[in-house]
Amino acid sequence: MPWPRQHKTETRARIVAAAAAAMREHGPDGISVAEVMKLAGLTHGGFYAHFGSKDELLTDAFERANEESMAPLAKSASGSSDVDQLRAVIDAYLSPWHLAHVDLGCPVAAIAPEVVRSGGRLQRHMSRAIHARIDWLRTLLSGRAKSEARSDDAVGALAAMVGGLVLARALGGNDGRNVLAATRRFLDRSLPSRTRANQD
Repeated sequence: MPWPRQHKTETRARIVAAAAAAMREHGPDGISVAEVMKLAGLTHGGFYAHFGSKDELLTDAFERANEESMAPLAKSASGSSDVDQLRAVIDAYLSPWHLAHVDLGCPVAAIAPEVVRSGGRLQRHMSRAIHARIDWLRTLLSGRAKSEARSDDAVGALAAMVGGLVLARALGGNDGRNVLAATRRFLDRSLPSRTRANQD
Protein backbone atom coordinates (compact mmCIF):
# COMPACT_ATOMS: atom_id res chain seq x y z
CA MET A 1 0.00 0.00 0.00
CA PRO A 2 1.49 3.41 -0.96
CA TRP A 3 2.31 5.98 1.71
CA PRO A 4 -0.18 8.83 2.14
CA ARG A 5 0.78 12.03 0.31
CA GLN A 6 1.29 13.87 3.61
CA HIS A 7 3.86 11.28 4.69
CA LYS A 8 5.78 11.75 1.45
CA THR A 9 5.71 15.54 1.87
CA GLU A 10 6.94 15.30 5.46
CA THR A 11 9.68 12.85 4.49
CA ARG A 12 10.90 15.12 1.71
CA ALA A 13 10.95 18.06 4.14
CA ARG A 14 13.09 16.01 6.56
CA ILE A 15 15.58 15.24 3.81
CA VAL A 16 15.74 18.87 2.72
CA ALA A 17 16.23 20.05 6.33
CA ALA A 18 19.07 17.56 6.85
CA ALA A 19 20.69 18.61 3.58
CA ALA A 20 20.32 22.32 4.38
CA ALA A 21 22.24 21.90 7.63
CA ALA A 22 24.87 19.56 6.17
CA MET A 23 25.45 21.74 3.11
CA ARG A 24 26.17 24.80 5.26
CA GLU A 25 28.48 22.86 7.55
CA HIS A 26 30.41 20.83 4.94
CA GLY A 27 29.75 22.61 1.63
CA PRO A 28 27.74 21.30 -1.32
CA ASP A 29 30.58 19.08 -2.47
CA GLY A 30 31.29 17.84 1.04
CA ILE A 31 28.08 15.85 1.45
CA SER A 32 26.77 12.75 -0.26
CA VAL A 33 23.24 11.57 -0.82
CA ALA A 34 23.89 8.59 1.48
CA GLU A 35 25.07 10.89 4.30
CA VAL A 36 22.06 13.19 3.96
CA MET A 37 19.64 10.27 4.02
CA LYS A 38 21.37 8.89 7.11
CA LEU A 39 21.09 12.28 8.83
CA ALA A 40 17.38 12.30 7.98
CA GLY A 41 17.02 8.81 9.50
CA LEU A 42 16.26 7.19 6.15
CA THR A 43 17.83 4.64 3.85
CA HIS A 44 19.79 5.64 0.77
CA GLY A 45 17.45 3.71 -1.50
CA GLY A 46 14.50 5.99 -0.79
CA PHE A 47 16.20 9.10 -2.14
CA TYR A 48 14.95 8.86 -5.73
CA ALA A 49 11.36 8.58 -4.62
CA HIS A 50 11.71 12.26 -3.65
CA PHE A 51 14.40 13.80 -5.87
CA GLY A 52 15.59 13.33 -9.41
CA SER A 53 19.20 14.17 -8.59
CA LYS A 54 21.56 15.49 -5.93
CA ASP A 55 21.49 18.84 -7.75
CA GLU A 56 17.73 19.07 -7.20
CA LEU A 57 18.21 18.29 -3.52
CA LEU A 58 20.92 20.93 -3.14
CA THR A 59 18.83 23.69 -4.71
CA ASP A 60 15.89 22.83 -2.44
CA ALA A 61 18.27 22.67 0.53
CA PHE A 62 19.71 26.07 -0.34
CA GLU A 63 16.24 27.61 -0.45
CA ARG A 64 15.46 26.05 2.94
CA ALA A 65 18.75 27.32 4.38
CA ASN A 66 18.07 30.80 3.03
CA GLU A 67 14.58 30.90 4.57
CA GLU A 68 15.86 29.57 7.91
CA SER A 69 18.59 32.18 8.10
CA MET A 70 16.38 35.10 7.07
CA ALA A 71 13.61 34.36 9.58
CA PRO A 72 15.50 35.44 12.75
CA LEU A 73 16.86 38.52 10.96
CA ALA A 74 13.38 39.58 9.92
CA LYS A 75 12.18 38.97 13.49
CA SER A 76 14.97 41.18 14.82
CA ALA A 77 13.94 43.97 12.46
CA SER A 78 10.23 43.69 13.25
CA GLY A 79 10.90 43.97 16.97
CA SER A 80 12.74 47.29 16.63
CA SER A 81 11.81 50.88 15.88
CA ASP A 82 12.25 52.16 12.32
CA VAL A 83 15.50 53.89 13.29
CA ASP A 84 17.01 50.78 14.87
CA GLN A 85 15.86 48.05 12.46
CA LEU A 86 19.09 47.82 10.48
CA ARG A 87 21.21 47.86 13.61
CA ALA A 88 19.09 45.06 15.08
CA VAL A 89 19.66 43.00 11.93
CA ILE A 90 23.42 43.69 12.03
CA ASP A 91 23.59 42.69 15.70
CA ALA A 92 21.69 39.46 15.03
CA TYR A 93 23.85 38.58 12.03
CA LEU A 94 27.16 39.44 13.70
CA SER A 95 26.33 37.59 16.91
CA PRO A 96 28.25 34.91 18.84
CA TRP A 97 25.36 32.51 18.17
CA HIS A 98 25.66 32.97 14.40
CA LEU A 99 29.42 32.59 14.66
CA ALA A 100 29.01 29.21 16.36
CA HIS A 101 26.20 27.77 14.21
CA VAL A 102 27.41 27.41 10.63
CA ASP A 103 24.85 24.65 10.07
CA LEU A 104 21.91 26.93 10.96
CA GLY A 105 23.20 30.26 9.71
CA CYS A 106 23.50 32.26 6.53
CA PRO A 107 24.25 30.10 3.47
CA VAL A 108 25.87 33.05 1.71
CA ALA A 109 28.61 33.25 4.35
CA ALA A 110 28.86 29.47 4.61
CA ILE A 111 29.14 28.33 1.00
CA ALA A 112 29.25 31.23 -1.52
CA PRO A 113 32.85 30.66 -2.72
CA GLU A 114 32.23 26.96 -3.35
CA VAL A 115 28.97 27.69 -5.16
CA VAL A 116 30.68 30.26 -7.40
CA ARG A 117 33.40 27.75 -8.33
CA SER A 118 30.88 25.05 -9.22
CA GLY A 119 28.44 27.38 -11.03
CA GLY A 120 25.18 26.08 -12.47
CA ARG A 121 21.75 26.04 -10.92
CA LEU A 122 22.91 26.51 -7.35
CA GLN A 123 24.83 29.65 -8.27
CA ARG A 124 21.70 31.14 -9.83
CA HIS A 125 19.82 30.52 -6.57
CA MET A 126 22.70 32.09 -4.63
CA SER A 127 22.63 35.15 -6.89
CA ARG A 128 18.89 35.61 -6.37
CA ALA A 129 19.30 35.26 -2.60
CA ILE A 130 22.03 37.92 -2.50
CA HIS A 131 19.96 40.35 -4.57
CA ALA A 132 16.96 39.73 -2.30
CA ARG A 133 19.05 40.42 0.81
CA ILE A 134 20.37 43.67 -0.66
CA ASP A 135 16.86 44.77 -1.61
CA TRP A 136 15.61 43.96 1.90
CA LEU A 137 18.44 45.86 3.60
CA ARG A 138 17.72 48.77 1.27
CA THR A 139 14.16 48.97 2.65
CA LEU A 140 15.63 49.30 6.14
CA LEU A 141 17.54 52.35 4.91
CA SER A 142 14.44 54.08 3.55
CA GLY A 143 15.24 57.27 5.47
CA ARG A 144 18.26 57.99 3.26
CA ALA A 145 17.56 60.89 0.92
CA LYS A 146 18.98 59.41 -2.28
CA SER A 147 18.20 56.05 -3.82
CA GLU A 148 21.82 55.59 -4.91
CA ALA A 149 23.05 56.14 -1.35
CA ARG A 150 20.58 53.57 -0.02
CA SER A 151 21.73 51.02 -2.59
CA ASP A 152 25.39 51.63 -1.81
CA ASP A 153 24.78 51.37 1.92
CA ALA A 154 22.79 48.14 1.53
CA VAL A 155 25.56 46.53 -0.55
CA GLY A 156 28.23 47.77 1.85
CA ALA A 157 26.34 46.55 4.90
CA LEU A 158 25.82 43.07 3.45
CA ALA A 159 29.44 42.84 2.30
CA ALA A 160 30.71 43.83 5.76
CA MET A 161 28.32 41.47 7.53
CA VAL A 162 29.14 38.44 5.36
CA GLY A 163 32.86 39.23 5.27
CA GLY A 164 33.01 39.88 9.00
CA LEU A 165 31.32 36.57 9.75
CA VAL A 166 33.61 34.65 7.39
CA LEU A 167 36.74 36.21 8.95
CA ALA A 168 35.44 35.59 12.47
CA ARG A 169 34.83 31.91 11.74
CA ALA A 170 38.27 31.58 10.16
CA LEU A 171 39.92 33.03 13.27
CA GLY A 172 37.68 31.44 15.89
CA GLY A 173 37.80 31.98 19.64
CA ASN A 174 38.35 35.45 21.08
CA ASP A 175 39.87 36.71 17.83
CA GLY A 176 36.70 35.76 15.98
CA ARG A 177 34.45 37.44 18.52
CA ASN A 178 36.65 40.55 18.35
CA VAL A 179 36.20 40.65 14.57
CA LEU A 180 32.41 40.52 15.02
CA ALA A 181 32.52 43.39 17.51
CA ALA A 182 34.83 45.46 15.29
CA THR A 183 32.57 44.91 12.28
CA ARG A 184 29.51 45.97 14.27
CA ARG A 185 31.33 49.15 15.37
CA PHE A 186 32.45 49.85 11.80
CA LEU A 187 28.90 49.52 10.49
CA ASP A 188 27.54 51.64 13.33
CA ARG A 189 29.87 54.47 12.28
CA SER A 190 29.28 53.95 8.57
CA LEU A 191 25.48 53.75 8.49
CA PRO A 192 23.77 56.81 9.92
CA SER A 193 20.43 56.42 11.60
CA ARG A 194 17.25 57.47 9.80
CA THR A 195 17.00 60.43 12.11
CA ARG A 196 20.53 61.64 11.44
CA ALA A 197 20.18 60.94 7.70
CA ASN A 198 17.01 63.00 7.49
CA GLN A 199 18.82 65.93 9.10
CA ASP A 200 21.71 65.85 6.59
